[in-house]
Amino acid sequence: MMRLHCRTASDAAPFELVPGALSAGFTEQGEYFIQTLPDTELYIDDVRLETVLYSGYRAWHWLVGYYAGEVAAELVDASGSQMVTYRLDVSPHASKLGGDIFAGMVQDIADFDPQLLYGSEQAQSTIGTEGALSNPHLQYARLRRYCTRILSAYSQVLRKPLTNLRRERQPVSAHQIKRLDVTSIRKALASPNGVALLHPDATIRPALNAVRLDVATAYESLDNPANQALGLVLHETLRRCNKVIHYFTELADKEKISSTRSPLAPRLTRRIQFLSQLRQRLERLTNAPLFRQLSRRRLSAAGLNAISAHPDYARAYRFTWYALRTGLQGQATAESLWISPTWEIYERWCYVKILEQLRLRYSQLSWTRHTPSQKTDRLYWRGRDEHQVIEVWLQARCPAVDQPCREGFSSLSRERSPDIVITQTRQQQPTRFIVLDAKYRTSRSNVLDAMGSAHLYHDSLRWNGCKPDASLLLIPRADQVRMLQEPAFHTEHGVGVIELGNENDALALVDRLQHWIEARH
Repeated sequence: MMRLHCRTASDAAPFELVPGALSAGFTEQGEYFIQTLPDTELYIDDVRLETVLYSGYRAWHWLVGYYAGEVAAELVDASGSQMVTYRLDVSPHASKLGGDIFAGMVQDIADFDPQLLYGSEQAQSTIGTEGALSNPHLQYARLRRYCTRILSAYSQVLRKPLTNLRRERQPVSAHQIKRLDVTSIRKALASPNGVALLHPDATIRPALNAVRLDVATAYESLDNPANQALGLVLHETLRRCNKVIHYFTELADKEKISSTRSPLAPRLTRRIQFLSQLRQRLERLTNAPLFRQLSRRRLSAAGLNAISAHPDYARAYRFTWYALRTGLQGQATAESLWISPTWEIYERWCYVKILEQLRLRYSQLSWTRHTPSQKTDRLYWRGRDEHQVIEVWLQARCPAVDQPCREGFSSLSRERSPDIVITQTRQQQPTRFIVLDAKYRTSRSNVLDAMGSAHLYHDSLRWNGCKPDASLLLIPRADQVRMLQEPAFHTEHGVGVIELGNENDALALVDRLQHWIEARH
């Protein structure tokens, strides 16, 4: 069954990877050694693992990044053909959040706004089929998942395509004609040769092969509604393939290296290669006689009815639609989506929980969603009535000191983008300005190091000329730095940390926020 033996860098008990089964035992930021097989290579999320010498045997070396979820692994032979696939379950770091809690965070974000889950990390999360959202990574995932079945289904269609029996009138030599209809006779009698051949009183009969008569002929046509519908979705699949290739090529050129995100360039090379091969095979299909003879490509009721009644056509249409459709919501399926790194999942979950509670506390306000830019993770919600306006920002943009303000925000140094910003305007005057920076850290040294961003935001950010009332870190667990949690410390210094790891923490945090918002200067 091509089981692979895996060990951790800490020499914990070895475990096996079983093809097709979900293999647990992996942890965020963990280091693993997987024993190699002869003449094979192992790819994890389209990245080829390097081989090293470990404990006396050759092993593939895998260093897990900042992500948690299901990861796809492929074992390929020397020619590059896939042999088997493995499913690897990566858990969040034990010191931060448990797997169940983290999965709940992912689900909370998906329920609130699935676009906030978009990412490109190796880990994937199960997705559904409803909605109208998409991005190139999701489009690639669906092309990759269904391409084999699409190509196979269209090959079956090409072997025995549906045809329509059509009639048309055309001139045919008289010696080839077995039967004439009334229309043929009338047209023949309108010409001298026809009269000479057919009229009983004619004295001179022309040679049969010298007279051409207009007759009705029947033939099988491929230009029918069912083939027009398949031609349309096949053409759209080819267009989708080209668009994703173009996007990935640009992304590889523009990628910025980050210490907390997995590099995309190594993965994009193999993905572009796969898509290029798929494009060639799709082009061969579109150039087949069946699709070249179509007068147009379109969906129609007649075409869909014919497709539904033919198993091969229905299969081709179904899998092509699966690859083209949008959507992240709805009932879970076997599909997966590349999601954001764990620290970004935590950041966005914090935003969701804070916004949910503030909307409950201030239900008298009229809340609306706003997107000031095309970036899916830059948005804010505004609650308004005749007395006050409260805004809750995700990734507010604060331009550098020498640039114009954006929505009242600015920075005294370079451009900054704090994770969460809460502002309040009362009587048309700025009243409260609070900055919250989500940090997926728990150890004392890491939290103290992250406090640098709290001080930075507290000193450098401005909103309509005002300094932040507070600049606080949100962390999953704060038992290592209790002094920084004290309300008195926050009041005295304007900085500190707040624990936010579950619903109760969210309630306590919004209690503090409500106190700040309703306090008078």
